[in-house]
Amino acid sequence: MKGPSILIIDDEPDICRLLQLSLVRHGYNVKYVHALGEGMKSIQRQQPDILFLDIHLPDGSGLDALPAIKQKCPTLPVITISAYDNGMEKQKALGAGAAFFLAKPFSVKNLDELINSIKS
Repeated sequence: MKGPSILIIDDEPDICRLLQLSLVRHGYNVKYVHALGEGMKSIQRQQPDILFLDIHLPDGSGLDALPAIKQKCPTLPVITISAYDNGMEKQKALGAGAAFFLAKPFSVKNLDELINSIKS
C-alpha cells in the first residue's frame, strides 16, 4: 500500500537524507530535490501531500516561491526549513502560508513531534 507522499526541496544532501529516513518510518513516500526549479516542476507533475521547503536555495528563495505554491496548491501543508532562525524568517514564512517553520539544526525528536502534529 502506498502511503502519503512528501517532497523535500533542500540543497543539503545530509538534511534530505535525515528527513527521508525519519519520514519513511512514519509511513511516507519521500522524494527530494536540491533546487527550487526542480522542485517546482515536481509539484506541477504531482502534488505531494506535504512539502518541506528550504528558504535559501541556490537557484532562488523558497520564501519568494511560497505564495505561488500556495496559490497552485492551497491545501498543501508547507513546512519551511532554514538555518536562519532569527524570528523574522519564521514570521515571513508563516505569513506567506507556511504551516510550520523548522529551524536547522533540528533533532529527530523535533521532526517526530512535527509529523505527529500534522497527522492529528
